[in-house]
Amino acid sequence: MTIWIIEPRDPLIARDGRPFGPDPGARASTLPFPMPSVIVGGLRHKAGMDPEGRFDGTPATIERIKQLTLRGPMLVELDDGADTVRQFLFPAPADAVVLESATSGALRILGLAPRDLPAPPTTNLPDGLQPVMPALRVPDKVSSRAPKFWYQTAFERWLLNPQEDQTTMPDNLGIAALEQDARMHVSVLPETQTAREGALFQTRGLEFIWRDQQAQQHEVFLTRRLGLAASFEDEAGAYTLPHFSGGFAPLGGERRLMGWKLVDAMLPTPPAGLIERIIADRRARVILVSPAIFKDGYRPPLAWTRGGVTAYLKAAAVPRAQVISGWDLHQGKPKPTRRLAPAGSVYFIEWSDSLDARAWIDATWMRNVSDDVQDQRDGFGLAVLGVWPR
Repeated sequence: MTIWIIEPRDPLIARDGRPFGPDPGARASTLPFPMPSVIVGGLRHKAGMDPEGRFDGTPATIERIKQLTLRGPMLVELDDGADTVRQFLFPAPADAVVLESATSGALRILGLAPRDLPAPPTTNLPDGLQPVMPALRVPDKVSSRAPKFWYQTAFERWLLNPQEDQTTMPDNLGIAALEQDARMHVSVLPETQTAREGALFQTRGLEFIWRDQQAQQHEVFLTRRLGLAASFEDEAGAYTLPHFSGGFAPLGGERRLMGWKLVDAMLPTPPAGLIERIIADRRARVILVSPAIFKDGYRPPLAWTRGGVTAYLKAAAVPRAQVISGWDLHQGKPKPTRRLAPAGSVYFIEWSDSLDARAWIDATWMRNVSDDVQDQRDGFGLAVLGVWPR
């Protein structure tokens, strides 16, 4: 199997919804992480190019490339001397609350799970869902050092064994949010090649280099290469772009240059023993790796059918909603604004004993689980599964 590795040469601007025009003081801000629509748009543009490198904008071509499916993007760490993936990084799961610990420099992680309240209190949670809570009530504050992206080994341990209370060092858990590079620009008068009075504007983009801030304080500079990984597929599997094999090409705001490379690799597979434990327990956690679009906003259907099998939603841990819109180039008007369940959202599900849970799992692991088929093709709702201990 092959996947695309996208390594920004310049800071990547994944624009938010705020306007950015030729006005003095304008700012082009970026999202903390690119939406799947940014990556799938770049790949579909390349899928629609003719042999001369021009995009074929005919309705037939547009309809054809809209059928192609994205799985990703995922943050990856790359080897220093080669364009190979050293490890995947996953968004922090919403069922793990990271607190400051009494141990010097350490973080305390509390696991959240559906729990019944002692009678007589009740909740106003919709749809009869259970509240998601920690097993212990602790006075510690949520840590500002909590990593936004977890290392693959730490994330897989969380899938297999989500402990109610544990302590770890931040360096063993993951990395903080991607750093942002702010640049000040000026409008230039073409007649004199001098700056236009008052015409300053700013852009802010994502840097895909991790720096060890503690080592940097001692003038030791330790860095890691980061990039984006995505699988681009048709109904038969990995899709080969007919007129683009890689190289430098623009992506996102300001047409910043990215390095595109097709590598022989796979998206993450389930850790050993995970599927067997889920089938034996008849219940699981579904964790979003990319934002999902559901008709009910924050959650999938209560009776969630995948692979011809129905699972039943029992609880959900969902961070604050994200919002997505855009501009429809064909109709010349804004796209509808929609709310997304963000990456890291966790859904607790169960199957009845008579159902084939493996078929549901096979249709869900590293697959897009949004309600609408086109949203799935656009890369929204990439999901993995974890154990939900009894």
